Amino acid sequence: MSFSFAKLDNQSMGPSFQKTSPNTELFSRDLVTISKSEYQSLLQASNHLNKLKESLLNGGLSQETLNILIYDTPPCPPSAHKNVKGRSAANRAPRNENSASHNERLNGKGADEEEDVMTDSHSDEKDDYGESSGSTESFGQNDQRTVLIRGLPDRATHKDIAQAVRGGPLLHIYLRAREHSASVSFVDEAPAQEFLQHTKAHGLYVAGKRVEALWNDRQFYLPPYVRAKINNGATRNLAIYNVHPHITEAVIREDLEHIHNLIVISVKFKRGNAFISTNSVHNALFARSCMMSRFKYKGMRISFYPDECREQFAKMPVAPKKELPVSSRNPISVPNRFHLLFLDGAEDDESGDHHDGVSINMNDNICWTDNSVSA
Repeated sequence: MSFSFAKLDNQSMGPSFQKTSPNTELFSRDLVTISKSEYQSLLQASNHLNKLKESLLNGGLSQETLNILIYDTPPCPPSAHKNVKGRSAANRAPRNENSASHNERLNGKGADEEEDVMTDSHSDEKDDYGESSGSTESFGQNDQRTVLIRGLPDRATHKDIAQAVRGGPLLHIYLRAREHSASVSFVDEAPAQEFLQHTKAHGLYVAGKRVEALWNDRQFYLPPYVRAKINNGATRNLAIYNVHPHITEAVIREDLEHIHNLIVISVKFKRGNAFISTNSVHNALFARSCMMSRFKYKGMRISFYPDECREQFAKMPVAPKKELPVSSRNPISVPNRFHLLFLDGAEDDESGDHHDGVSINMNDNICWTDNSVSA
């Protein structure tokens, strides 16, 4: 910070020195005069910014992502300033468009930005996390973890999806309201497979409507840095312990609304603690770093709590077998309706009756005997 004392010197030297030369005027344009209190305030703000940047970088945020958050666009290398102006203008256009339609995307009305998160192992997205993690090792790049849910009812929310999905912790929930669909990514592949098998056998209902679940064409890439955080207990849900009375749901939502693609599903308070449910693990990691850097959350422990989606599906109830009621009436003997056909003395033993040389056996065997006729 530079200070200009030219004005003070001119005033002290009298009227004859009030007139400055053109060179002095050009030189004074590069100088700014501020009070000492303002200077101290700027120094304090600069120190806070440096501490915030250091905290975010230590928390795993990459330098490129941090530059985007600070400067709105990635800073160009020195060689880029040598290009023509038309090229630099073309590079700025997409960023302005994204900023203008940010609020629309949160409501599912903007352009499809699932390309930012739904990437395969060859995507450039892994550089955002790979550089910050300091490791080139990849975890499950080819895993099938993303499920597409189609046929959602109107006005379906992230909360409805989180309440319907069970079987394993979730990595990311992306809702396409206009297409009545959602992409749900599990942390591991096995729970995703079990989820699909269960839905095929028993069906899946979201907000009271039966929907269809199948593999998504694009699979969510899990960066090594996020995998390491998950192994250490990170989930998509945050917990703030020993919350101060001035921290309300509205305050929490306001402090987190600036985070791109972060959806705060719910905020609940219980026994002096706040439990925040979000739509993704990586956004929850960033939200935690931002909250820890704010002075209003000083003295509070911000951690994670288990994902409710890790619970297993409720077992389908088995209908009890219906037993026939036992009658309390005395048994009634039913008379034989063929009893009148039998004549007295015409009955024989069990071998059968003999009439005119014809032997009729009760076992349905008919035997014909030879009859002699004399002339």
